[in-house]
Amino acid sequence: MNLPNVTLRQLEYLIAVAETGSLTTAALRCHVSQSAISLALSELERVLGLQLVVRSPRRGAALTAAGTQVLADARRVVGAMGELGAEARGLREHVSGVLTVGCYTPIAPFHLPAAIATFERAHPAVSVRFVEGSLPEIQEDLIAGRCEVAFLYDQDLMPGIAFRTLYDQPPKVLLPGGHRLRRRRAVALRELADDPFVLLDVPPSERYFRSVFAAAGVEMVVTHRARSFELARSLVARGIGYSITVQQPVVTSSYEGLEVVAVPLRDAVPTTPVVLGWAGDGPLTRRAQAFAEHCTTLFSP
Repeated sequence: MNLPNVTLRQLEYLIAVAETGSLTTAALRCHVSQSAISLALSELERVLGLQLVVRSPRRGAALTAAGTQVLADARRVVGAMGELGAEARGLREHVSGVLTVGCYTPIAPFHLPAAIATFERAHPAVSVRFVEGSLPEIQEDLIAGRCEVAFLYDQDLMPGIAFRTLYDQPPKVLLPGGHRLRRRRAVALRELADDPFVLLDVPPSERYFRSVFAAAGVEMVVTHRARSFELARSLVARGIGYSITVQQPVVTSSYEGLEVVAVPLRDAVPTTPVVLGWAGDGPLTRRAQAFAEHCTTLFSP
């Protein structure tokens, strides 16, 4: 985006309005008057020739579709300028600010709590926030600048998403505590062909699980679909069916306290590595770089 007549302050005000949903609250955050915010946004809209914000006495301020697109560029510009200022002040080794991390919902409990707690302890000047969603949603968040880095599976990654692999592990079969195969060292999917299958259905998980079944030469027939990992485990614990999981909790019981057993697959099936991704069209901030290095160490096998 060409910004010859756009000021950094205008972009900062646009970001504040987007995050607060109100000119009044944005003015309080930026320590200026509401009229200053309004004038800056009007001038920004004039320069760009676009309506960026819809103002409503009842609903506050909301970004238009064009405003949402400009917001992503504004965040990158403001972030880059902040980095430049830190360099100029000789703060190359100082990591600070707010870091927003995205995460694919089913794997969030396995990564976000540990990453946030240990990273903030190592870098107390950084405050970590997070967003969750499906793989497509989180990648859109990265591209739009709503988060800087994100925990993803290496599946259906969009063009422009850069990443580093954190770890890879084969999937396992989840069985109820009383299942006939629970004591096996490994199970072939063909042995479960007649059992009901519980699918963890958070896009694009179905495509991956179908590839697992295809590699094993077994048709995937879904009896139940669960939108959360713990619901899938609870259904299995009740004997309603079996499931397949990539992530493997330390606990071996459901919310009801019923046993769930994870058994390795005997079949040679595809894996789906866990990666840390970011929008690849610009440099990472120092705090995002530090977070990436931290997670590489924290989650290494």
